[in-house]
Amino acid sequence: MKRKKLVWECLVGFCGTFAALAVAQAVANLLRPEPLVWPALLALVLVIATVTLWRSGQNRFELPPDDPQR
Repeated sequence: MKRKKLVWECLVGFCGTFAALAVAQAVANLLRPEPLVWPALLALVLVIATVTLWRSGQNRFELPPDDPQR
């Protein structure tokens, strides 16, 4: 179970890194004379995917209340 949680956290981190880069790209795109729409849409999709993965991972790998590791 611990290995699955580590793999899941790695996936969330990977997706989060690209979401952060896409948000930076979208902000930089706003400073252009003629901004495009696709960088903002890509950032939105990646941020939603990251938050969804993170929240589902919290529910999936939650420790039982009587676990002494908490």
